[in-house]
Amino acid sequence: MAHQDGADKGASGIARVGKRKWGYDPDQVDAFLDRAHALYESEDAHLTQQDIQNVSFDLSKGGYDITQVDAALSRLEQAVVDKQTTREITEHGRVAWKAQTEELYRQVCEHADRGTGERFARGHDRRPSYDRKQVDRLIDQIVDKAAAGLGVDGVSEQDVRKLADLNSGAVSNVVFTQRKGKNGYDERQVDYYLNSCVQLLSRLESFARVSDYVGGGHVVRLMAGAVANPAAAGVRPVQGAPPTRV
Repeated sequence: MAHQDGADKGASGIARVGKRKWGYDPDQVDAFLDRAHALYESEDAHLTQQDIQNVSFDLSKGGYDITQVDAALSRLEQAVVDKQTTREITEHGRVAWKAQTEELYRQVCEHADRGTGERFARGHDRRPSYDRKQVDRLIDQIVDKAAAGLGVDGVSEQDVRKLADLNSGAVSNVVFTQRKGKNGYDERQVDYYLNSCVQLLSRLESFARVSDYVGGGHVVRLMAGAVANPAAAGVRPVQGAPPTRV
């Protein structure tokens, strides 16, 4: 009987692809998720958003469905950020949380303040690079959206109504037109910078989710369902790259 996609599930409840198709290495995915959950529950060690952003898995035939793994990691990332936001507000207060978020915003702005077309190094010869105009436009939108969320630099929510769909997930999922070599921006530099942008937007989105439940004796169970039903979460593919997570 022929093997059907999604018929088998691994220890993490994630479906495997067909035997002839490529997916993420199941052992690596299971090991990371087990370690991530242990760190999440630990009082002594902390799982960070960067840990999840930086994880990568080898490809193997008959491995875990890439879309479902990325979705599970996206849900896990949201849970981690929410837990961090809850901890920061509980221990240090909302003023301190905002001050730290504004510092991250300033770091993002320092790079964005460079002239358009000059914000990142040019790509390398005979290697793919990102369209500069598309990257610059996205960065300007991110800065405006974050400024409105923080209420700084004279930008209001009314000013960015057209950016309602711009969020951390959209930035993670963005795919730029590829150029050749020096005709575009260096992909690695852009991806690294956009990780910081995702962290900034994630903090703002997390505050909106959990701030009303912090304090007053409320306890929020943030981890529930972080991996369950992974296909229901937003997909988080690598930006403009083959199906391996960076």
